[in-house]
Amino acid sequence: MGDLGEPAHAYVVKAAELPALYFLDEAHPRPLELEWINRGTDQKLRRTTIEMLLRTLFAKAQTPSVKKLHDSAGLRANFRSERERERFSRAFSKALDEMARDRQHLLTAVFDKPEAASRTVEALAENGVPEDAIAMLWRASEYLEEKYEPARGHSPGTVAGTITGAGVAGAMLGVGMLMIPGLGPVAVAGAMTSAAIGPVAAVSGVIGATGGAIAKMLTDHDVDGVSATLYEREIKKGKIFVSVDTSYDGIDPEKVRSLLDAHGGHRPEA
Repeated sequence: MGDLGEPAHAYVVKAAELPALYFLDEAHPRPLELEWINRGTDQKLRRTTIEMLLRTLFAKAQTPSVKKLHDSAGLRANFRSERERERFSRAFSKALDEMARDRQHLLTAVFDKPEAASRTVEALAENGVPEDAIAMLWRASEYLEEKYEPARGHSPGTVAGTITGAGVAGAMLGVGMLMIPGLGPVAVAGAMTSAAIGPVAAVSGVIGATGGAIAKMLTDHDVDGVSATLYEREIKKGKIFVSVDTSYDGIDPEKVRSLLDAHGGHRPEA
């Protein structure tokens, strides 16, 4: 990317391309330093400006000043050598291609209430959708009937235990708990359970600058990058994410979408 004045061995990610970070190969070089900058002036952004950028990025309504911020902002990653910068550049190019891949097989929604999410899962099962095709994700601290405490011997970023029969967790088996720093216990169920540990543990380097542990989990589950960013915001607010993989034999995508909508499921607006 190469704006004039940027330090040697630096690579700048445009604000609009931030979701591609979730698709980076885990073997990509880690930067020495990360800085949010104005790509035109090469000046570092203030903390309040960064907070506004991340809060409004991909939001539907944009004032002229916010749109200007989105167009000019970038995340600058400084590397040890030109070789590492080039390796990162190639990895990020592949990540951009992966972000653009068609993911229409996965239907997604968020629900405002756990009861609505539970009814939806039950309705999906009654209509022949297998459990392996369904995934859920939510802030467990919002709905646990009793205070959750991690099991001994487990550290943050690992599965700390399993629960059933607690709020929305009773909707299906195979519920796993993750402790996410700054957010607390997050529950994953169904198709996401076995694959949830790695993404949380891997949120470091460039991705860590966006604070996107949940978005990383969602993109590894095949949610597109922009949607994952928007869903992460909704999940942090206490809403419940549900997805259905319609690539399974016998699943009617139109029926699934109608069931998600009928029970109050909605998609966050970009």
